[in-house]
Amino acid sequence: METRARARAGLAAAALVCAVTVTGCVAAAPAEPEVVVVRTPVVADKSAVPAPAPLGAVDLASLPVVEPRNVVPGLPGTDGLEQRRNDDPALGTWQTATVVRDTAGYDAVHGRPVATVPAVTLDVPTVLPVIDQRGGWLRVLVATRSALPSQDVSQVNGRSVWIRAQDTTPSGTDWRLHLDLAALSLTVDDGTTTSTVPVKAVGAPGSPTPAVPQFVVGSQWEQPGTYTPRVLLLSSQSETIDVYDKATGTSATAIHTSPIARTGAISNGCVRVSEEVLDLLWGKVPPGTVLTVA
Repeated sequence: METRARARAGLAAAALVCAVTVTGCVAAAPAEPEVVVVRTPVVADKSAVPAPAPLGAVDLASLPVVEPRNVVPGLPGTDGLEQRRNDDPALGTWQTATVVRDTAGYDAVHGRPVATVPAVTLDVPTVLPVIDQRGGWLRVLVATRSALPSQDVSQVNGRSVWIRAQDTTPSGTDWRLHLDLAALSLTVDDGTTTSTVPVKAVGAPGSPTPAVPQFVVGSQWEQPGTYTPRVLLLSSQSETIDVYDKATGTSATAIHTSPIARTGAISNGCVRVSEEVLDLLWGKVPPGTVLTVA
């Protein structure tokens, strides 16, 4: 009997040890998270972004006019931006803006007025390549210098300005031009066909054709019996010569014909072409078309 009682006690003790061991190895079930009910709306103070100050009236007559004959200090560069693709391809692949009334040009959106952008440049409508767009503002390339080469060559070409879109009508061009200085060739892409044609001359080493994005201004004229019988004006100017055209006070570059037979890198920066090559552009290439140079 005593033996059986001891056996029963041993089994009970073993069972207790087992129960404690098993219970200690099992993690307790996580308690249900308490639900917090917010009965009053939480209101956080938010600082409103102040609206830009309304544009004040600008005395356009007091500002320099953006055009090739003037030097207009304070114009921003392009910040590496290129001509935008048009939001409406029906107007042309590349976006331009046709200025419909004289308007102020600003150095930034809601910035400082630095120039007057005219509706007419050298007797033709002002059509400018658009490189940026923000709300009712357009950033456009302009055909003017902010400094002479002898003052600051970095301010000669590649100038831009911000204008209000409300003073323009949307426009565009399908054309692109590219000048290869080493190959002495001009690639003409009218949006449908692309052709590469020879050029007769480009800028000499001391007065190179500016290797910057530039555009066709729209002015073209004939001067029979001169060294430049037919001229298609570009927006760039020489980066080594302050003035070589005394009549206009500019060192403007252009694509033009020439009776001079010599070829190569010999000009003051202009691109000399044959009559046949200029015929591809004359009266056809839209103003605001960009020419790249490399």
